[in-house]
Amino acid sequence: MTGLGLSHRLRAQIADELECTREEIERLGAILCSDPALVERHVSALQALDMLGQQQLALAAILRADDPQAAIGDTPLERLRVRLERALEHDGGS
Repeated sequence: MTGLGLSHRLRAQIADELECTREEIERLGAILCSDPALVERHVSALQALDMLGQQQLALAAILRADDPQAAIGDTPLERLRVRLERALEHDGGS
């Protein structure tokens, strides 16, 4: 086992699953965005769907990284990075 206490194969599979669900979120968002009236009424919710997809991609990248702890520091989503860094600190960086 490596990285986050999970085998490389399991981390890769979890990352694949995150990316698959992210693709479904993106597909759903595209369908919803095809209705201009819906977009106007629910722009914040649609933006939240996009953020969920971005978070899933960032988590997938961390899971695929040779050094997941270092990859957390490279995460472009600040709030996610801060939460994950806090979790590392709580675990003693292990």
